[in-house]
Amino acid sequence: MNDSDILGYSLIVFGLGVLAGLLIAPRRGEESREILKEHVEDYCGRALDFIGEKVRETKKHAEEYEKKVKEDVEGSI
Repeated sequence: MNDSDILGYSLIVFGLGVLAGLLIAPRRGEESREILKEHVEDYCGRALDFIGEKVRETKKHAEEYEKKVKEDVEGSI
């Protein structure tokens, strides 16, 4: 089997997949895109909240570490 045969078969399979997806899709494209958009916005919001919390925790730990290091340096002088 040469490369052009593989490409041809791949395009046929891809086309059949797209056709099957269109035929068995549970809702219209507009509805699917709106639902997908809502999910993406929700997940992005959750991710931003999670990242923000981790940044706050890291900043708190860094400030505590800085304070401890300053105390250790001042104690050794």
